[in-house]
This record gives sequence, C-alpha cells and structure tokens, in this order.
Amino acid sequence: MQNTSLHLLLNTSKKAEVFSEEYFRELYRREEKKWLKLQKEVSEVRFEDVYPEEFYAECLDGTPLEGAEYEEARKAYFEEREQARASFDDKPKFDPEQERKIFKRSLHDNIAVLKKRLPEEILGKVADIRVLALDVASSEVKKEITRFCKRNEKSVRSARDAYQKQFRKQFGSNAPSFAEELCLHDCEVLSCRKKGRDIVLTVDNSGGFTNVNKILMKNCTIIKRDAPLCGAWCLYEEIYKTGEKYEIHFLMQKNKLIDFIVSVDDLELFREEV
Repeated sequence: MQNTSLHLLLNTSKKAEVFSEEYFRELYRREEKKWLKLQKEVSEVRFEDVYPEEFYAECLDGTPLEGAEYEEARKAYFEEREQARASFDDKPKFDPEQERKIFKRSLHDNIAVLKKRLPEEILGKVADIRVLALDVASSEVKKEITRFCKRNEKSVRSARDAYQKQFRKQFGSNAPSFAEELCLHDCEVLSCRKKGRDIVLTVDNSGGFTNVNKILMKNCTIIKRDAPLCGAWCLYEEIYKTGEKYEIHFLMQKNKLIDFIVSVDDLELFREEV
C-alpha cells in the first residue's frame, strides 16, 4: 500500500535521462524557491481566515440548520475555534534560512525513501536519484515507476477483496458489534497495558478517522507482537472467528511494520469525551 503512489507527483524531462550536476542545481534552486514562497504564504494566513467569527451551518441538502441543531453546531464550532487559537498563535514566524534547512533535509529523506522502496531494476535506470527525489524523472523511469505502483495497487485490491470475502464467509449477517467501528487508521498508540486477563489499548485519534480512543480486549491472549506498540501508528485491522473467540490482526508501523495479533472473547470500544 505504501508503494502505490510514488508516481503521482512525477514530472518528466529529457534532462533527467543523464547525470548533470548543473541540471540538479538548477532544479534544486527552482524547487527551493517554490518551497520558500509556499511557506511564506502559509505564515501569512490569519487565524480569522481559517476560523472566521461568522458562523454558518447547513444540512446535507443545502438548507440552513435551525433551532437546537444550529445552536449545538455553533457551540461546537466556537469551542473548536478557541482550542485551535493557542496552537495557531504559537506557530513560528517565517524564517527563510530555517526553511532552506528543512527543504534540504526533506530532499535527503526523499532519497532514502526511494532507495528503500523502489526495486533495484528501476533504481539502476535512474541517472540521478537527487533529481528523482525532486519529482522529476525520464519518461522511461516514470513509466517503470507507474507500472510498479499499479502492480502494487492490484496486489492491495486482491488482498482486500480476499479478506472481505473471508469475512463474509465467516460472519455473514452476524458480524460482531465492534467490527464496523474498529478502524484505527492513522491513530497513534499511547499505551498497551494488561488489566487482569484483559488488555487496554489507548490511542491518540487526532490524526485518525474515528472518535474511539480506547479499546478493551476481554480475556485477551497475545499471539504475536513484533515490537513494543507505544508510539506505533495504526494502519489496518482484520477480524477472524476462531472457535468461540475472535482473532484480531492489527498492522502497525513504527521504525518498521509491526504485526500485533490477539485472541479475545470480545472487544469494547470507548470514545473520547467531548
């Protein structure tokens, strides 16, 4: 899944077909200039541009919210607005030299990612990995990377479809009550602690797509845990039925991918208090 989008931002240039220090420096200066311009524009965004004082809310059909629904939405908006103000006011001022360092570090990080994720047969056709890390490739290399990503995308779809087929076969219309809401994608694990025969997993869901922030795994047995979970990012979950118990597979990532597999009697999901 992590290797399905490497082609999306790529531009092509004949100059990327051969190694040229002059072309790299020209491209670097151009992209650095664009980065500085963007960061300066971001720094000049006012709080009121993001969170205006005027509040308006409407239903999905476009009609304005009214009455108690309007007041509830208005209250939630201004509470969120006040919480956001502190972090907005604390943002650092635009510093060109600091941004140049960030851009340079980003280039080095991109190079490391490409070397790790692209197969050797593609890397061998890249004239200058630095140019590729700045999102420019020869036509041939872009085609190769696109094919590589499409193959990975097909593999991802195949694995997803196979799991969904297995899930339907096992559960039919009797899926466990927690199945639909067990989606921790992009949540960060804060702790994983034993509580008697249970395990409690707590997460920071601010970057995720759920309001669940704690999971109680009842009568839990750990089948596999590749590494400590604290600080890991949640990616995907799978649920299987094994006898009278459920087997839950969590895929996470910290420095590397982590398999966390448990056998439980049941799961209870807790949501953050608003």
